[in-house]
Amino acid sequence: MTDPISNNFINPSVGESDTSLQYCVKHSGRETNLRCNRCNDLICSECANKTPVGYRCHLCIKSQQSIFETAFWYDYFIVGLLSFVLTILAMWIMKGVGWLMLFVAPVFGGIMSDIIGRSIKRRRGKNLSFVAVGFMGLASIVGWDLWGLIFVIISANTVYSRLKGINI
Repeated sequence: MTDPISNNFINPSVGESDTSLQYCVKHSGRETNLRCNRCNDLICSECANKTPVGYRCHLCIKSQQSIFETAFWYDYFIVGLLSFVLTILAMWIMKGVGWLMLFVAPVFGGIMSDIIGRSIKRRRGKNLSFVAVGFMGLASIVGWDLWGLIFVIISANTVYSRLKGINI
């Protein structure tokens, strides 16, 4: 290759920096051509998270998740208290039902999750479903009964899936 002005030969490896070498924003020693499809930062294969719309960096994923978590600290207290009280109440009602409880427990789980969801104004949190199921388990220990334990196991699946956002 020659310089058109001075007619001298130019060696591209000496004196010119190669602009095609790009490095990861987080790991400065890793070459990459992959970019985050949201912020357009360079990311290596370790930093890349595959999403349905393309690859995103950790910061963009984290900022997107924080939009969906809207629960306040006191929502966890409300969920725990309601789960405990409603489970004790439902176990007391279920004592007379017997084996039909196997069919009624998912319905009670749906009702419980709806009451819990309305009490916290449908705010979402990553661990709300775990708190609800944990306090349901605690209530089953307090009201120890075999049918009550079976009721809690069946209805807790419904409560967990409904509070987690899994619609069946």
